[in-house]
Amino acid sequence: FAFLSLSVFFYYAKDLPRPEDFNERAPIQSTKIYDRTGKVLLYEIYGDEKREIIPLSQIPEYLKEAVIATEDANFYKHHGIDFDGIFRAIKLDLKLRKLTYGGSTISQQLIRSTFLSTKKTVKRKIREIILTLELERRYSKEQILGWYLNQIPFGPNIYGVESASKNYFNKSAKDLSVAEAATLAAMIKAPSYYSNNEYKDELLIRRNYALDRMAQEHYLNQEEVSKAKKEELKLAKNIQSIKAPHFVLYIENYLFKKYGKDFLEQGGFKIYTSLIGSFSKKRK
Repeated sequence: FAFLSLSVFFYYAKDLPRPEDFNERAPIQSTKIYDRTGKVLLYEIYGDEKREIIPLSQIPEYLKEAVIATEDANFYKHHGIDFDGIFRAIKLDLKLRKLTYGGSTISQQLIRSTFLSTKKTVKRKIREIILTLELERRYSKEQILGWYLNQIPFGPNIYGVESASKNYFNKSAKDLSVAEAATLAAMIKAPSYYSNNEYKDELLIRRNYALDRMAQEHYLNQEEVSKAKKEELKLAKNIQSIKAPHFVLYIENYLFKKYGKDFLEQGGFKIYTSLIGSFSKKRK
C-alpha cells in the first residue's frame, strides 16, 4: 500500500508549480492614475483582475474572523487538509452521486485559484492536495491567510478584499463595519452570484449566516451579532468612475503606446499627473 501511495504521489507531483512561486511571483494589480497631490484617484487601469494588494496588518481582525468562520473554521488547527471536511464532502458526493468537493480549506482554495483550474477531476484534486501540503509546510498561517485575502475573487473582475471593499462599500478594508466584513465573507462561496443585485436577498441571508458562524466560533457575542444583522445591506454600484476623462484618456493612451496594455493592467503602478482641479485642493 505504501509503495502504491508513493507511486500515485510521484505520478501526480511531476510538473507541479513550485510553492516558492508565492514569494517570487508578482501578483496582478491594477494601475492607478492620480492627480498631482497623489490624493485623488482619477482612473484605474485593469484587465481581467482588478486588485489592490494590502498587508494583512491592514485587514481588520473581524474580517479575517468572518472569512475563517465561514470558509475554514479549523484553519489554525489543520495542516492544510481538513479530513473531517473531506469525509463530509464524500458523504455528500455519495448521496448526490456526483463530485462536489466541498470541505476545501483556505489553503486548498488558495492553491486552486493560483495554480489550478476549477475543473472537478480526481487528478486535479490530488495535485491540489500535494501542493497544499507543501504550501503549509513552507509558510506560516498568517502568510497563507494574507495571500488568500488578496487573491480570491469577489465578483466579476474584483479580486482581493481591498478592491472588494472599495468596489462595494466605497471604503478601504480597514474601515469596514462588522456587517460589511461579514458581507464580503459571504460572497466568497459564489462571488458572481452574490455580487449580482438581483440576488441581494440571498446575499443578506448568507451574510447573517456568516455572522452566526462568527458567534459559534466565539468571535462575536449575541449582542454584537444582533446589532450587525440590523445594519442595512447597501452595496455601491460597480461602476468604473473617471475624473477629467479627456486628460486621463490621453495619459492612458500615451502609457499604452509606451509600455503596453498588459504591462499596465497587471503591473500595479501609481501614475502621478500634473493635473489639479476642482476635485482636489491646491497646496498652499
